[in-house]
Amino acid sequence: MLFTNSNGKLKYYIKAVKYNNEWVLIDSAQHSKIAMKIFSYLPEFSNVREINKEITIGKSRIDFLLDGTPLEVKGCTLVRNGLALFPDAPTERGTRHVEEIIKHKGIILFLIFRKADSFAPNWETDPKFSKKLSEARKKKINIICVEISFDGKMLYYNGKIKLSEF
Repeated sequence: MLFTNSNGKLKYYIKAVKYNNEWVLIDSAQHSKIAMKIFSYLPEFSNVREINKEITIGKSRIDFLLDGTPLEVKGCTLVRNGLALFPDAPTERGTRHVEEIIKHKGIILFLIFRKADSFAPNWETDPKFSKKLSEARKKKINIICVEISFDGKMLYYNGKIKLSEF
């Protein structure tokens, strides 16, 4: 485990864990910061001029507003047989976020923090979220999945991974 001084309520904070010889970043507070760093690697964001953070839309606080388009960032740490799955626990909040992204024709960015070949919603763990994400895909919401690796010190952008059929 990688611990850091939290400078907050707790003396230490777990940022990452090592699982099967692979560092897995579990600090969800870093997702927006990581997204900001990888925007430049993704052609979808190459012409963005204005970025606003933590925007309230409907009943949700969405991570970004990019030139008026809402973008929600989710971190994924569960991978089975090369398939990244989100969520790893039921998430009413995540389902609400996807609903707002659908309503406002936004974008969903999944940061995959383990080696994976493709991504799918985790129907077994959260059928409601999975159904809503499937609806988003059918409605042509841009769902972008990127693999991010961590060596215990540095983060690396490893490129996009494909969406599985869902």
